[in-house]
Amino acid sequence: MQQYGLFFILQWEVGAVLKIVSGLLFALMATGCSANQHAEVSDSAKANKPAHHTKDGFRNLYLPGDYEPSTLAFLQARFFGDQKWPDEPHGYKKYWQKTQPDSINQPGAEPRATLIGHSTVLLQHQGINILTDPVFSDRASPFSFAGPKRYTQASLNLDDLPDIDAVVISHNHYDHLDVATVKALGNKTHWLVPLGLKDWFAQFDITNVTELDWWQGYSLNGVKIQALPSQHWSKRTLFDSNKSLWASWSFQWDDFTAWFGGDTGYNDIQFKEIGEALGQVDLAMIPIGAYEPRWFMKYHHVNPDDAVKIFKDINAQSAFGIHWNTFVLTAEDVDAPPKALEKALRFYQINPERFTAMNIGATWTPMVDQLAGNSTVPE
Repeated sequence: MQQYGLFFILQWEVGAVLKIVSGLLFALMATGCSANQHAEVSDSAKANKPAHHTKDGFRNLYLPGDYEPSTLAFLQARFFGDQKWPDEPHGYKKYWQKTQPDSINQPGAEPRATLIGHSTVLLQHQGINILTDPVFSDRASPFSFAGPKRYTQASLNLDDLPDIDAVVISHNHYDHLDVATVKALGNKTHWLVPLGLKDWFAQFDITNVTELDWWQGYSLNGVKIQALPSQHWSKRTLFDSNKSLWASWSFQWDDFTAWFGGDTGYNDIQFKEIGEALGQVDLAMIPIGAYEPRWFMKYHHVNPDDAVKIFKDINAQSAFGIHWNTFVLTAEDVDAPPKALEKALRFYQINPERFTAMNIGATWTPMVDQLAGNSTVPE
């Protein structure tokens, strides 16, 4: 599924004609981008570049060869299908709480991860503050007046954050890479981004940027930060499909390892490779939302069942869900992911305390008493 292009974001706005036209443009872009996923790699590229590189960008390695979503089928399902997309969110308030600034500015000795909203997480350990996919704007959009509007605010203000040592970006979609937030943080922090995004930052005179390919790492005051595979895509305009890479990220201290999934679909190869490389993941931040309808979304957005498979594949000891309860982006109800996650955990016989749909604004910490193993709970 290809998502969050320039015109896709308009389909939530008032007016049926605008919705249909923008939905059509989205679907056309989506299928076009999917074709690009299977772009041939030149002989020279095969000889000199990793398999996920193409002549003019990047591709996924494990999509089925016959995957080609239908524009007309998508439009029929979106506007005339039985599955109604939520116009107004409901049931979400019980999953939100305000983060107290004192709790993040005086974090203590143990590792902490605070879910600020959507895929924005503040990860703290041993005096290092790392931020993931920071989006503090009201809309996931290039426009201030149109596009998906957040229905839950960030759990704290940007000004409440402590000094940020590094920011990682998973990919360039508007709900993960926000211009206003990027400008506000500027060169005060170090940006770690997938290949192809450094020039985007340069247009705002932000130069404190390091690009990484999958499996490349960067050392930050004793923390090894590594770009790792994910299964997604990139696009911010009509003309830049898959020109920049997408990635998940790992963070390895001497006594703690965390993994951030960003935005991804599932395959049964790459996440197992990540698990083998990392050995054990103490905390995983795994997307659990924006997954319906499955026939269109499944290869680029995990659902909670897929999220639990990732949890198992990467050898995670604890996890919480990201990428939900902030924007209406897809067809499932906004309060559906926690219910589906609970069902998946029962099916795979995993202690639900190990993988939670933690409130936005809550903070994960290890349990004080870990005699029983690796179970963790949010505050």
